[in-house]
Amino acid sequence: MVWDLLTEDEKNRIVLKLLIHVSKADNMIHEREFAYLIYVCKNFNLDPQLIKEYAQIEDIKEYLPNEEQDRLAVLYHILFTMNADNDVSPLEEVRVYQLGFRLGFSEAMIRDFIELMKNHTIQDLSTEKMINVIRKHNN
Repeated sequence: MVWDLLTEDEKNRIVLKLLIHVSKADNMIHEREFAYLIYVCKNFNLDPQLIKEYAQIEDIKEYLPNEEQDRLAVLYHILFTMNADNDVSPLEEVRVYQLGFRLGFSEAMIRDFIELMKNHTIQDLSTEKMINVIRKHNN
């Protein structure tokens, strides 16, 4: 409910913090992850300098969306950030599980999404494959 009271800018900043949290799971932000974060900043009309600021935050305690469409959008960004460098580390997996649970998704659904990311680059991952995971777990 709190999510609905936030401005679009506040929501975008929260998503950026979550993405940075996943990016630095293996104690560094890789070049392609950084490029994806810059891309997100441009799309969200955020100052890329926020990446440096938010990278200093260790513990993420942010409001998360309630509506399924918003929760899925955040999860997609998290998954794409994890896979931006075409290497899904075990530490990144743990962070994705943690955030996925907080977003209200099942372990099985998160696991299927992580496996999809491990087996595909962002460039060759079709929207249909992502939708199939959702269909599998929503039926």
